Amino acid sequence: MDVLEKGTEVPSLELKAKDGRTLNPATTPGPLVLCFFHPVVLASRHVVGYLRRLPGIAPDLPVWFLSTARPEETEVYAGGYLDDFPLVEAGCQALGAFGGGFVPATYLVVDGKVEIAFTGFHKLALNRLGARAAELAGKKPKDLVTEMDNKGEYELAEPAPCG
Repeated sequence: MDVLEKGTEVPSLELKAKDGRTLNPATTPGPLVLCFFHPVVLASRHVVGYLRRLPGIAPDLPVWFLSTARPEETEVYAGGYLDDFPLVEAGCQALGAFGGGFVPATYLVVDGKVEIAFTGFHKLALNRLGARAAELAGKKPKDLVTEMDNKGEYELAEPAPCG
């Protein structure tokens, strides 16, 4: 599966976004979404696109994107597209701390523990994440990937080019 199991405590590490924000997922109170991605991995691009919808479901749920690409590749992809989200360019170190080696890898962390984790683009998992985000925000569940999106069910994760 290549992700931490549900209920596992996440590693204590400091993440620093390009905009200067910092975060330690192990000590952050409340819920948090972390997405490890690489801009040339198609499944990553799809997951990032759908996760950008989360603020419409749960406006107060932090969503952090962690790139496993070189900063130049990340900037070409993320510039303008992820301006409203914290973006960590040194995602390889964090991915390693999470015991992962494939992207995309997505986590819903609640009070320092994994609640949902999956790799690749997985429609069911993304919709489960959207429903749980809505529940945490006290709202009615809403799918992240709808029938109108005309999207398949699953795309495999790929090895992260870290090393």
